[in-house]
Amino acid sequence: MSGTRSRGRGELEGEVLTILRARGVPVGAADIQEAFTEPTPAYTTILTALDRLIEKGEVLRHAESPRKVRFAARLSAAENASDSMHRALEKTDDRQAALLQFAGDLDPDDVEMLRAALTKKRRSS
Repeated sequence: MSGTRSRGRGELEGEVLTILRARGVPVGAADIQEAFTEPTPAYTTILTALDRLIEKGEVLRHAESPRKVRFAARLSAAENASDSMHRALEKTDDRQAALLQFAGDLDPDDVEMLRAALTKKRRSS
C-alpha cells in the first residue's frame, strides 16, 4: 500500500534545498533528515529527492568514500534568485519591458537599495 502524500509536488525538493543552503557546507542525508520538522520523510525518500536535485543540477554530491557521501546546494538562495532572473530575461522578447515591469513592482526600500548599488558600481567602474 502506498503512503499518503503530505507535501505538494516539488515541496520536498524545495525543503531539502532550503536545508542545504542554511547549512552552507556539505552534509549527509541523515543530517538533512534530522533537520526536517514533522512529518519527517523517510531516509530513502530524501535520497530520491537528492538524486532528482543532482539530475537538475541544483545539488552537488561529494563522495568522500563509498559509504560517506555528502550533499551541498550548488547555489546560495541569492545566487539562485539571480540566476532565475537572468534566465527569465534571456527568454523574453522584450528585455526592457520585463526589467521595467520588475522595477515597477519593487517596494521603495528595494528601489533605494538597487539605486545605491548601481551608484556604487558606477563609481568603481
